[in-house]
Amino acid sequence: MPHHPDRQGPAVFVSYATADRAEVLKFHRDLLDRGIDPFLDIMDILPGDDVVMSINGALERSDYYVLAWSAAARDRYWVNSEISAAMVLEQRRARPFVFIVRLDDSDLPPVLAPRRYLDAFGGLREVAADRLATVWKRDRAVGTRVLPAPAPVPEPDPHAAPALHVYARNQSLRVSHEVRLAIAATPRNLIAALTEQLALPTEASEYGGAVGVRFSYRYQHAGVQLDPRSDSPLGLAEGDVVDIEVVVEPYGPDGALSDPVSFLPGRDYAIPPEMIRELCEKAIEHLRADSPGDLDDSDDAVGSVGKEPDEA
Repeated sequence: MPHHPDRQGPAVFVSYATADRAEVLKFHRDLLDRGIDPFLDIMDILPGDDVVMSINGALERSDYYVLAWSAAARDRYWVNSEISAAMVLEQRRARPFVFIVRLDDSDLPPVLAPRRYLDAFGGLREVAADRLATVWKRDRAVGTRVLPAPAPVPEPDPHAAPALHVYARNQSLRVSHEVRLAIAATPRNLIAALTEQLALPTEASEYGGAVGVRFSYRYQHAGVQLDPRSDSPLGLAEGDVVDIEVVVEPYGPDGALSDPVSFLPGRDYAIPPEMIRELCEKAIEHLRADSPGDLDDSDDAVGSVGKEPDEA
C-alpha cells in the first residue's frame, strides 16, 4: 500500500541529513508534482509517533528508496542505518530498490560507489526528479515485477552508439527483466541480445539425457509476433515491452512425447508433472520473480510473450 492512501503513485522513502533539509524539501515537492508518493520524516512522522517503528514501516511499504547523498550525510547515524536497511530490502526483494541522488559533488561511500547516481545540484534537481519518476512509472506500467537481467552485458563503450533499455516480459512467470539493446535493433539482434542477457536455456534433462525438456521461445512486440530471421529495424523506443513465450517439448528415450506447448506452471505434460516441474525449475529458475516452489501455483496464466528518513 502507498504511504498515503489517497495517492496512487509509487511510494518512495527519502533518506537525508538534517543539514540538507531545505534542499530535500524542494526535492520532495518535485516528486509530489510528478505523481510520486514520497515519505519524508519531517512531513510524515507525527509528534508522539515511535520514530523507529515509523521508519521501519515506511521502508517496508516503499516501492523505492532514495538516498539524498551529500558531505553532510556521510557520517550521520540515521542515514547510515537507513542505507543498511535499504540494502537488505533490495537483496530480499531481488530487484532495484536503492536509488542515489547527489546534492553535492561528494564521493559516494565504497559500498555505494559502483552504483549509478543522479546529480541534483547545479540546476539539475528537477531533471533528477523527472528521470526518477519516468523510470519508476515505466516499471510499474509493465504490469509485472521488474528484475535486472540475469546475465547483463558489460557496460557499453562510451564511444559506441547509445543503447535502449527495454523490458522482456513473461506473464506466465509474472516477471519482466530490463535488458539493453542497440537503438536500431532488428528482430535477429533482439533475440540474440535476449538469449545472452537472459541466459535462455535450450534444454534440461535427466538420466543421462534419456528424459528431458527442450525449450524454445516466441517473441512479440506491440502484439505482433517477430520473425527471428528478420533484419528489418524494429523501431523500438526506450521502455518498450517485448513479450517472451516459453515453449516446452518433453521428450523420452523414444523421442518427443508431445507437440511443443507453451509453458504453464500448473499444466500436466506427457511425462510426470513432478519431473517437468523439476526440470523447468532447474532451467529457468534464474528468470523467476518468486520462489521455485511456487512454479505450479498459476495454471490459468498464459505462457506469454508478452521488466530514508531524516536523522532524528
